[in-house]
Amino acid sequence: MVSESTDLRVIKTRAAIEMTFLDLLLQKKFNALTVKDIASAARIGRGTFYLHFLDKYDLLEKVIDEGLNETVERFHPRTYFVDGKVSFDRITGFVQTMFRHFKKNDRFFRAMFFNEDIPMFRQRMQERFLSKFQQEIGQMNLPVIEKDPLMLKIMPIFVSSAMIGLLSWWFEQQAKISEEEIARRILVIMTQGPLRALGLDV
Repeated sequence: MVSESTDLRVIKTRAAIEMTFLDLLLQKKFNALTVKDIASAARIGRGTFYLHFLDKYDLLEKVIDEGLNETVERFHPRTYFVDGKVSFDRITGFVQTMFRHFKKNDRFFRAMFFNEDIPMFRQRMQERFLSKFQQEIGQMNLPVIEKDPLMLKIMPIFVSSAMIGLLSWWFEQQAKISEEEIARRILVIMTQGPLRALGLDV
């Protein structure tokens, strides 16, 4: 029987490997990293590394999966409706919560967004959000589902692409803009449309 203290050591070692890996991804391209680099930086032997991961590709896959799981589980589009109408307060609260999560986990997102050898991350992030959106919204009796099903496909892709691009830009700006300011402007864009949000006559 494995003791609780042993379990805790395993968890701490695995977490240390993952955090070290993210730090290295901020310094070197993924393709240039070796298991030896990771083990050395984490101050463990290569044998210990292989007790937790098959190779660096397995490590990358698990880090991405864990990071996206923790992120997407905060997304609940069905809860943004009250009595069949969109709640602006709930959407604003959601955006603020998400950007606080992004800031708290900036090491993960910076490593994923800006390491040139991990180009598939943005697509995978978008796919996870789209899947959750379709799963929850598809169960609701919204008029658009029958009236314009194509819009139900186009709109989430358009919005999620814009949000991921905005998030990348936000990190490039060192996350200096507050979550409240970001949320307020996103709500303006969503409710008024991009052109009216810029003050243009339509």
